[in-house]
Amino acid sequence: MGCKKFNNCSNLYPPTINLAAGQPAPNCPISCPTGATGPIGPTGATGPTGATGPAGPTGATGTSGISSTAFFTAPSATNAEPSLILENSFPLGETDITLAGENNVNLAAGTYLLRYGSTVTSTNGTLPTISISVNELVESGTIRTGVAYGSASLTGDALLTISTNSVLSLSVTVAPELTYDETFLIISKLG
Repeated sequence: MGCKKFNNCSNLYPPTINLAAGQPAPNCPISCPTGATGPIGPTGATGPTGATGPAGPTGATGTSGISSTAFFTAPSATNAEPSLILENSFPLGETDITLAGENNVNLAAGTYLLRYGSTVTSTNGTLPTISISVNELVESGTIRTGVAYGSASLTGDALLTISTNSVLSLSVTVAPELTYDETFLIISKLG
């Protein structure tokens, strides 16, 4: 029995062929085009996570950003510079920032972060100012100016590097009509 010839590939299966035992099947070539590829199936589930690797070595111990700090205040002062009082310092007994008396603070060589301020009242038209001086020289950029009549809160921040042991002062304009209240100075040594 021969093969069925396929002209339009509408029937891809030849008719059933009955063969006697031991008789080879005839070659039936089918030459139809391949159909379109079907869509790709969904991605399978993610496999299990592998074992965690060993921990790396511990880094070196860091150092504190501030090695010492001191907090000063001053009572109300009229027609005079505020007189600083050491309120607190850290660590206890530190020697890099020490009160030198009146309005002066001794500083060891190093870099310091400062915050300072006062509430100043002017009753007669004089402009009040506060600033930071090192060895009796006003540090540029630290001058803060108030108002000629009335009250103003003057505050400032500064970052100073001092190459040798020095004396720092909180400087103000002194006049009979100027009163400085709630004066403070915070000094922190970095490193």
